[in-house]
Amino acid sequence: MREGQDFTILIVEDQALIALSIEDVARGIGSCAVGTAARVADALTLIETASWDAALLDIKLADDEAVYPAAARLRAMGVPFAFVTAWDGEIDARFADVPVLQKPFGEAELASCLRTLIESRVRPAGKQQAA
Repeated sequence: MREGQDFTILIVEDQALIALSIEDVARGIGSCAVGTAARVADALTLIETASWDAALLDIKLADDEAVYPAAARLRAMGVPFAFVTAWDGEIDARFADVPVLQKPFGEAELASCLRTLIESRVRPAGKQQAA
C-alpha cells in the first residue's frame, strides 16, 4: 500500500473516543471514508449499504453484545478485518484466524494492522480484484 492511497474502513466500536482515535489513524494513512457503528445492527446496515476495504471490530460492545454477526457478514463478503479489543475471553472458534489488536494499543500498531488488512484486500492471494 502506498502512503496516501484511498481506502474505506469500517470501525465497530462502542467507545466514542477509541473510535475517533482509530479514525484519526486511518485518515492519517490515507483513508478516504470511515464508517463507525457502536451496535451490531448499525454495523450490519453499514456493511450492506457501502463497500469496505477493511474493518476493525471490538468483540464486546455495549450491553454485552458480541460483534460476531458483523464479522461473519464481512467474512462472507471477503472484507478483511481485525478485532481490536480489551476483552480477554475466548474468541469464537470461527474467527480463530483473525488478527487481534489488544487494547490499549499504540498508533504505530494500529497503522501497521490497517496496512496489513488493506494490502490483503488490494492483492488477494490468487485473485484479481474486479474493476
